[in-house]
Amino acid sequence: MKLITSIVWLLFFSLTQVFSQARLPNKLLWEQIKNSNLVNVKNKKTLIETKKNTAFVFLSPECPLCKNYTPVLNALAKQYPEVKIIGIVPGKSYTIDEINLFAKSYDALFDIYLDKNKSLTNTLKAKVTPEVILVDQKGNIRYRGLIDNWQAKLGVKRKVITEHYLDDAIKDINISNYKFTQTIPVGCLINDL
Repeated sequence: MKLITSIVWLLFFSLTQVFSQARLPNKLLWEQIKNSNLVNVKNKKTLIETKKNTAFVFLSPECPLCKNYTPVLNALAKQYPEVKIIGIVPGKSYTIDEINLFAKSYDALFDIYLDKNKSLTNTLKAKVTPEVILVDQKGNIRYRGLIDNWQAKLGVKRKVITEHYLDDAIKDINISNYKFTQTIPVGCLINDL
């Protein structure tokens, strides 16, 4: 009986966490994003433009998945110019020069910022790279998780991509009666540095 009670509480707690992440007060979420302490690739503190549909993609310049997904993100940036795609490199592990080299080597068509103190990373509760969090212009988290289902699990890739999660979420970004969706991201854990 204790085991069943524990499972029920764990399930309740997990669902509460998912819904609370999806339903932060709109204004509060954009204020937290705006107040994040980010540095652009020119090593200048910058503020994220708020109140615009934005896909935050957490990246690591060393992560093979991040490198492989850059062309996909570039294609989405071209296809949906009304949605801002922003790369976020969390922590102190990488320098501005390393981030610039990554952006140049993979011809990133989207802005990439260093989140040295992980303020935005913590606000959006990102856990791995690559992980995407799509926020609409009203401050609603519309989607969280994988870019697509190419990476079945760590080290296992599909030959054919059958689900385009981020693309689908961006297509539906202006639907007023949206449903928050989430997948479990696969990638390199964001470290504590």
